[in-house]
Amino acid sequence: MARERGFWLMLLWTMLVGMPMLRPGLPPTEDGVIHAYRILEMHRLWQTGVFYPRWAPDLAFGLGIPLFHFLGPLFAWLGAMGMSMGFPLELSVKIPLAGLLLLGSIGVYGLARRWGLSERAALVAGLAFASVPFRVRELYWQGDFPQYLALSLLPWVLLMLHHALQEPRWGWRFAAAGVIALLLLSHNISALLSAPLLAGYGIGVIWVERLPIRRVRVGLQIAALGMGLAAFFVVPAMADRPLVHLDRLLQGEYDFRKHFLDPGSLFSLPPLYDDRLGNRRLILTLGPHQALLALPAVGWLVRRKNVEGGGLRPRALAMGCGGALAGMIFMMLPASRQVWEQILLLAYAEFPWRWLGPAALPMALLIGLAVDVVPRRVQGLWVSIACGALITGSLGLLYNGGTPIRLLRPSMVDLHAYERRHRYPGLISVGELFPRWVVGEIEGSPLEGAYRAGEEPIRLDPDPLPPGAAVRVLERKALDQRYVVDLPVGGSVRFYVLAFPGWTVRVDGRPVPVWAEAQTGWLRAEVPAGLHEVRLRFKPLLEWRLMELLSAGLTLAGIGRLASGFRFKRFAPSRFITRSLHRMADVPHHIWASWNAWTVSERALLLLGGLALLSQAPYRLWAATRLPLDRPPGAQTYLHIDYAEQIRLIGYRMEPAGVAPGSQVRLTLWWRPLRPMETQYSVYVHAYPLIGEPRLAFQSDHMHPADVPTNAWDMERIYQDIHFLQVPEEAEPGLYRIRVGLYKRLNPGSRLRIDGSEEDAFELPQPLVITRAIAPIHQPVVFGGKIRLAGMEGPSEVPIGTPWTIWLAFEAMNDLETDYTLFVHVVDEKGQAGSQRDLWQPTSRWPTGTVIPIAMPLDGIPRPGRYTLRIGWYAWPEMLHLLPDMASASGPFYVYPVPISVR
Repeated sequence: MARERGFWLMLLWTMLVGMPMLRPGLPPTEDGVIHAYRILEMHRLWQTGVFYPRWAPDLAFGLGIPLFHFLGPLFAWLGAMGMSMGFPLELSVKIPLAGLLLLGSIGVYGLARRWGLSERAALVAGLAFASVPFRVRELYWQGDFPQYLALSLLPWVLLMLHHALQEPRWGWRFAAAGVIALLLLSHNISALLSAPLLAGYGIGVIWVERLPIRRVRVGLQIAALGMGLAAFFVVPAMADRPLVHLDRLLQGEYDFRKHFLDPGSLFSLPPLYDDRLGNRRLILTLGPHQALLALPAVGWLVRRKNVEGGGLRPRALAMGCGGALAGMIFMMLPASRQVWEQILLLAYAEFPWRWLGPAALPMALLIGLAVDVVPRRVQGLWVSIACGALITGSLGLLYNGGTPIRLLRPSMVDLHAYERRHRYPGLISVGELFPRWVVGEIEGSPLEGAYRAGEEPIRLDPDPLPPGAAVRVLERKALDQRYVVDLPVGGSVRFYVLAFPGWTVRVDGRPVPVWAEAQTGWLRAEVPAGLHEVRLRFKPLLEWRLMELLSAGLTLAGIGRLASGFRFKRFAPSRFITRSLHRMADVPHHIWASWNAWTVSERALLLLGGLALLSQAPYRLWAATRLPLDRPPGAQTYLHIDYAEQIRLIGYRMEPAGVAPGSQVRLTLWWRPLRPMETQYSVYVHAYPLIGEPRLAFQSDHMHPADVPTNAWDMERIYQDIHFLQVPEEAEPGLYRIRVGLYKRLNPGSRLRIDGSEEDAFELPQPLVITRAIAPIHQPVVFGGKIRLAGMEGPSEVPIGTPWTIWLAFEAMNDLETDYTLFVHVVDEKGQAGSQRDLWQPTSRWPTGTVIPIAMPLDGIPRPGRYTLRIGWYAWPEMLHLLPDMASASGPFYVYPVPISVR
């Protein structure tokens, strides 16, 4: 591969996807900091001499959890290796990620070449794998770095398995098993989802390469050896699942039934610009641009030979990739619910859209296959278009416009502050790795003071000891502490550590019974009276040690067998130096000869990729499309309302503007933080009648605006907060004012004031209209070209002296700047008034195009007869009337043509 021009072009273009890594700090992802702190914990334990720590003692505010006992440690190992080499934590995260970006693309390139694809096709396939929306999202938005590691290893697992099945020498078999073991150590869920893909791929290779059926046994041996190499992690993690709260991953928001996708989402367009949203919807798509680029691969199913003369292998690859992709799409749709419910352990994947990760591989290979379908004379142009489309399609995800996260010399104090601030004790989602006997949440521990002082905490709790007891510390380590304890009477001793198998307490060298304290889950042990040496230690169980010995033995045996097959040649320094000098002298000649061999399209790709890399073209294009912070996309009205100099309301959209009682109104608010906040605020939306008694009619409250705690808001982001206001069935028709305010979480009485005023809420400029069905009039009337009378409803007969009400339906023809007064006069046949009413209306706030129902209560008429209604508008106090387009000869009003009888 290293001698192929397509390989180097693929690396060049893939570097464009990795360019954001050059920015200072970590990308502001959802989970990236969690994995950075896990690396910090791993490195700290390496410094104590523990290479594989099943227990992470500093998490959960120092109480510890069995983090690496259940979650793959490989990414934490890679990061800790960087820190051990002297790199800061940020670089120890970013360097492995940059390497994984290239590693995955190189694996896809090799896999494509293995199946007979051309260099150009393999180039595009490798770039497609690097730029698939889901993988770019993982890298710069979600930050599930272990999952990214697993997906980068996946093409290598298939490639090594292919080699091992076709050439079953020990070296290939051991390499395939080794990569499978790395996959198992990287991300549990990705390894689980990859299992059917590996099985199908192995069967496909045996069929396409016409291998003997006994190669199935070779494949099973490789899988078993891979499991054995990772047995030290896999077997205890599976066996000890009942010891922790993994069932929490099957409930609430983590129930897989709530996260199926629809076909529209699967092929939705990824964002092409930065909309500045801090709570952007999940980008869960295969990418329509990738699907279109893969479409020509269907040509392999209808042609018999490819351009190089043998079409079986590419046709088989197209069929296999298409089938695999279809199966993965099915597993993301609601139709697969029964499958999810029946397959053991699959529910622990939590989100059906995780299949987007493995689906990136068959999609990338199909895009590569499409290149070789295109006629050779236009293939170079197609490759250029494909590369440009792949980079452009990921542009909106490449650069996370939030504030980069700086982890400068982080400590355990910073780790605990992160746990408290984001409510992630143990750096886990819902306490799923807390021991089963821990009840409730962990919000702190007595050990934090020692961490702040820069000391190893003393885990023996002296407070419950009887009077006269004394404790002296002999040794303090993360997983091993010794004390001298003098007790006047025997009793139980409490330790600030969560009880879990592996924790032991020895008194004078002899083990004593231990148990978990009720509710807290803290470790307790029985210590007799007198002066004793007490040792608290986390010691792996015998069965764990046996699995470690099994994995280590298989690894050493495999390496030994591999080494025994090597033939070592005698090293001659003079000959080596002479050959090296000759090769260096030939470098200019080889470069010139190689350049002459490059085609025009390859040179163009090299120049375009090089220029884009040097000029940072993707970043410049992305920066040019960024929206201003105070101009949220989709807002109906822009605002500039500051609450206590902390949060700004920058816009809103209310739709529809008018609803019937019993309906819902969608109100979208856009917020922006003005400075970092330590306090969590909640938001309320209250609705009051605009005219009349100011009583609360209905409301909507969010504990966290935009479902993101305000103390986690990014200064470079805006937050879209969607409320659904449920209008009661008994709500009176008319206009309602909408007031928006903020208060301290769980303390509604502590509201934030609006800057420059004494108000604690902002009233939206546009009121909500609660509509009512009103019969339309035969010919609508327009007053002054501004207000249209569209309907009227009232009695045709009224008893003498009885108050009565009519309903009028008006509509603003355009935005009104003045509040007008509505009048209704009831006159008899002689023009004498029987009743009348004038009502001021906030017409300047009427939404254009929405029918406004107005109830006009009228006094009882004292005399019988036939009466007519005169309806009109005027501005007070100027008494300027809005003349109707059907003005009567007697005045500036509209005369309703249907008379009313008074009996």
